[in-house]
Amino acid sequence: IHPPAVVHLVHHLRASLHRNLLCGDEIVRSWYNRTDTNMSAELQWETYERQPRKRSPDWYWAVGIIALSIAVTAIILDNLLFAVFILIATIALFLGSRLQPPLLSIRLTEKGIREGKIAYPWSALESFWVEEEYGEPKLIVKSQQTLSPYLIIPLAEIDPDSVREFLRQYLPEEEHREPLSRKIMEFLGF
Repeated sequence: IHPPAVVHLVHHLRASLHRNLLCGDEIVRSWYNRTDTNMSAELQWETYERQPRKRSPDWYWAVGIIALSIAVTAIILDNLLFAVFILIATIALFLGSRLQPPLLSIRLTEKGIREGKIAYPWSALESFWVEEEYGEPKLIVKSQQTLSPYLIIPLAEIDPDSVREFLRQYLPEEEHREPLSRKIMEFLGF
């Protein structure tokens, strides 16, 4: 068995035992604490960059009509360059919407978070939150970046409790919400 798979299995079993056993709580707690010292310092899973979504023909019609309306308005206002930009952007959007989102490998290590080829050291991150209330569980990490301060990672099939326990070793847990702009873009199908 591949070592990350063993780590994932141990984290999953530990979280399941801790959550599901009502009797012998002290035994579970002592086993839980004992395995923490023997475990590897890494969690790993794969997830899509965004949820794969099949768009209906109605979506394409709606986006096309809106784009065409904006382009015609730009032509009426003698802004031909903006009209051409809108049409090219719409074509790019249509072509990009047909592509499958990339599958990312997520790794939480003692050095930081690695999302695909991008590494975020713990020193560049401020806090985290595991959002489980709305839909699929997501890891929301606040970074020190000013333009996009939140790193949002879908948790896919990994246990949220094991992610939470791992991250508590390195970052404080503070409640964060997914940015409204991202929720709107997901709602509109982008």
